[in-house]
Amino acid sequence: MRRSPRSLVLSTAVAAVLALGLAACGGSSSGKSGSGGSGAPAKNINTQPGNDINPQPRDKIADGGTLRWPEAGISDQLNYNEVDGTDGSVSDIMAAVLEQPFYADSKGVPHNNKNLVASYTVTQSPQQVVTLEINPQAVWLDGTPVTEADFEAQWKALNGTNQAFQVSGTVGYDQISSIKAGAGPKEAIITFTKPYSEWQGLFSPLYPAATNSDPKKFVNDFKDAIPTSDGPFKLGSIDQTAKTLTLVRNDKWWGDKAKLDKIVFLSIDSDAQSGALANNEVDLQYGIGAHVAYYAQVKNLPNVTVHKAAGPVWANLTFNGAGTGPLSDVKVRNAVTIGINRKQIDTAIVGPLGVSTDPLDNHVLLTNQQGYQDNSGDLGTQDVARAKTLLDQAGWTSTDGGKTRTKDGKTLTLKFVISSTNDTSKQLAEIVQNQLAAIGIQITIVPVPGSDYYTKYVNTGDFDIAPVTLGGNAYPISTAQPVFANPTTGSDGTLNIQQNYGRIGNTDIDNLFTKALSTMDRSQTIAYANQADAAIWKLDTIVPLYQRPQIVATNSKLANYGAPGVQDTVYENLGFVSGS
Repeated sequence: MRRSPRSLVLSTAVAAVLALGLAACGGSSSGKSGSGGSGAPAKNINTQPGNDINPQPRDKIADGGTLRWPEAGISDQLNYNEVDGTDGSVSDIMAAVLEQPFYADSKGVPHNNKNLVASYTVTQSPQQVVTLEINPQAVWLDGTPVTEADFEAQWKALNGTNQAFQVSGTVGYDQISSIKAGAGPKEAIITFTKPYSEWQGLFSPLYPAATNSDPKKFVNDFKDAIPTSDGPFKLGSIDQTAKTLTLVRNDKWWGDKAKLDKIVFLSIDSDAQSGALANNEVDLQYGIGAHVAYYAQVKNLPNVTVHKAAGPVWANLTFNGAGTGPLSDVKVRNAVTIGINRKQIDTAIVGPLGVSTDPLDNHVLLTNQQGYQDNSGDLGTQDVARAKTLLDQAGWTSTDGGKTRTKDGKTLTLKFVISSTNDTSKQLAEIVQNQLAAIGIQITIVPVPGSDYYTKYVNTGDFDIAPVTLGGNAYPISTAQPVFANPTTGSDGTLNIQQNYGRIGNTDIDNLFTKALSTMDRSQTIAYANQADAAIWKLDTIVPLYQRPQIVATNSKLANYGAPGVQDTVYENLGFVSGS
């Protein structure tokens, strides 16, 4: 799964829970729902529970123990903000090592993390200014205090002004005009150029100033390494042969002592994780909501609890619209979009999990978020006849009764790249292959190693169609913005796509995201979000398929983890229930 910042905590309970996560200024978040945007109401409300984590107080959790945590692959780039580090394994690992200023609770409301930010204030006039009082005890592993300088360096690295930093996203940081020390180095004064509604999601996590002060160190400091920590865990070891990364307690940590002795992250193919859980080789398995076969394997295992929550995780087909390939033509992209039957896909893939199979019709807001509406227009439903007409108009004609289409002597064939370790992607590709055959588009399915899927194919643009799973959190607009931002070219000619794997965008979409993030009026924010979504539908580089349930199987003794919903995981409180 591809995740966005803070997306370790990916779901919600009811419509109000992820009501855009917009915080009221003045030092706290209201969590109240405002009025919805214009347009059709949500036609599909996710009724899954919002949080299922076996919550336990610390005194009920044993001191010690090792949590064995499987990952489909462990990235060698552990700087989440670097373009190659925006990976689920990095999110899981670094959330235990590095602190973030705000944690979202079970209802998606952000609160200051007192281990890092002891208190804060917000003023709106004449400019939005956030003042963070950094915990006096907060230090890096070598004893260096965590200070304003760390916040300032991260802002400068991620704000987009220095394109030598290959970052995964600039949203929010590009709205800051200055960060400076206040009464002392433990006070950070953050001034915004204009109101920014999702500011609590910034600096999550916070990396040290040394890493963020040099583009080369930005890439290399956390390459196969975790040189420092300001969280409850620190690096123990990285074993390239065994493909494991071990975290141990951070002896410089000033917060509640971690209950676990160790967390061992193991690189295990997704298809093998259910067996590893059954054999007591690991203590959890997530991502089950995407795999009916995994669900069937774990739902009746002894000593295993299956946790479920609504997941702001959505599956899609991403089209490579750059270059000179067939999908650089919007008419061909439109033909593909209406040539497939999303309802049929959803019924086949998520229907057996007992959840809604209505297609997702919005790229920014999910069905259980305030303001969700269908902006798909005439691209939302299958229309084979119109798809054929669009291909004719694009110059891809057929002379064999519609079985194939050619243009300038070339056959219309699209490369559908999938991870060889993902059985759902294979099923999806085969369904799409059959559906598009009806309009004369040939699909070549190309399985690639799971560890290479993003780094060598999706990130580099070596595909025509690729299934990508995107996640959100309590900050849906700032999370979505890097996915649809118009790519920019640096002075060295390098294309910075952020997370826009389709590789095209436009100023209209960029401007609407900017407006959505700049207003503190909730109803206006929703309106802009839906306008942005309508523009994204017209660009047509990502076709949303379904909203995925969050299903996580764990060792039944594991406390304070499961399907956390939108709640941030507190790693020092992870552990195994005493005497059970």
